[in-house]
Amino acid sequence: MAGTATAARQLTATLLRHGVAESTTVVIVAEIGAERVGFAELSHGSGDMAPFGIVARAAINAMGVVGALRAAWRWQARARVGLPAPEGGVHLVELQVSPRHRNRGVGAFLLGEVEARAIEQRASHISLTTATDNPARRLYQRNGYCVTGERTNARYERITGSAGRILMVKSVAPR
Repeated sequence: MAGTATAARQLTATLLRHGVAESTTVVIVAEIGAERVGFAELSHGSGDMAPFGIVARAAINAMGVVGALRAAWRWQARARVGLPAPEGGVHLVELQVSPRHRNRGVGAFLLGEVEARAIEQRASHISLTTATDNPARRLYQRNGYCVTGERTNARYERITGSAGRILMVKSVAPR
């Protein structure tokens, strides 16, 4: 959606710094030895996005005014497949595992850490959204997440190659 990988990295880094500074985002990092092999980014049930003003400023800084306007046009398609996080939970904004460490239990480890954090915060559930065709969907299902919503959009599919997005939720019980 940002246009280039460089702009996407800059935009993501700015939004992540903002979330951590505002205490609305928590990042859990998985390491093997001294190597970072994956991370999970959580928000407190507010969903995937920072407030519009923060996103707009970060986009202009990362892409310039014209690039930010192009991204906004593409983002409209993303909004059509957006699914809100249910209230009262922790929202898994992003889960990434280094390609060379996939299928080795790192993703499951991170999901376990996310669940421990949710229980610690007395959240009733964990939610996440992902592309309908994301291979990680199987990981989420194996770890107790259930699809509770799905939205598709032809324009979103033309831009991203994915038909749409799904909302997955896992109930957690305090220990």
